[in-house]
Amino acid sequence: MAEISYLWDNPGTGDSPGGGYGNASLNQVIFRMLVNGTGNRGVFDGWLNELEVTDGGGLNAVVDTGAAMCYGVWYENDVAVNVAIGNNTTEWVVVRASWAAQTARLAAIAPGAFTQTAGVTYDIPLAQVTTVAGVITLIVDTREYCEFSTDIWPFGVTESHIQTDAVTVAKMIDQERWIDRGSGTIQPDIANPCTWTNQNFSFPYRDAWSFVDAAQSGGWVTFRVPADFTGANLEIHIRTNRRFAVTGDVRWCYSAWVAAPSAVLANQAACTVVTYTGTAGNPSIWLVGNIDALIGTIAVAAGDLVHVHVYRDGGHGTDNLAETAFLHLIRAEYTADS
Repeated sequence: MAEISYLWDNPGTGDSPGGGYGNASLNQVIFRMLVNGTGNRGVFDGWLNELEVTDGGGLNAVVDTGAAMCYGVWYENDVAVNVAIGNNTTEWVVVRASWAAQTARLAAIAPGAFTQTAGVTYDIPLAQVTTVAGVITLIVDTREYCEFSTDIWPFGVTESHIQTDAVTVAKMIDQERWIDRGSGTIQPDIANPCTWTNQNFSFPYRDAWSFVDAAQSGGWVTFRVPADFTGANLEIHIRTNRRFAVTGDVRWCYSAWVAAPSAVLANQAACTVVTYTGTAGNPSIWLVGNIDALIGTIAVAAGDLVHVHVYRDGGHGTDNLAETAFLHLIRAEYTADS
């Protein structure tokens, strides 16, 4: 059958199958489809106590109240039930639907007896229970919850939809974060300073730090590596620009002094060449958009103190842009444990 639709009156015409709606069409198709109750997904979230399995003492596991769907068969338990577990073993506690008996009941079964055959026997796992010397030693929660077969509205998830401790820091994806230093938070180098410059250009970014050509000029920034830092490295980026229709390379370098609190600072240094591509036009405005350049990576740990000297090595042979380069921002990018 390529296409079918439910539910209609049942005169035996159109999409109304003769003989009425039985378990195969109503339960196994419609209800299971609505709540996406397939595979191990079966427990209903928020219904009574969600069939939680706990230690009842001795060899008894207690299944709390709740409801589940076993491949379209609805099951509900409104009184906590004891389930006997074998000694010195590990067994599944399941809701088992039997089409032969036309019942769904709680059961403890051996791992090899776990069955999911639609129309015959179907098990929804609730927990794995391990016993040693007459007592329960371990309960592993294996419940999976039914889901509506729809997209959730972007603002439709609230705290009431999430189980306690369902989302923890360890389960969240690590995120990229950054530490920005610009304008007054950059300190010019004493010996070879960069210069804060107000460029009276029309657009964009009138004010910036100037790094001259044919000489060395630089500035310093200081920060502490945040407590949420994870991994091993911190990336040092610069946001830079220049004016005039000239193409050339600028050699940007850094010297990073890093140490844990009360430890001796150790230096890490590197250089990279950034190409500025000229664009024909009015030389009185900035003709090149911002360049976000990675100039190096430093090894750090959470809590480290970092002093970074960023400079233009204008006297180096690889620096051939015969004009001032401007710097707006020094950025340290890192991965945060979310």
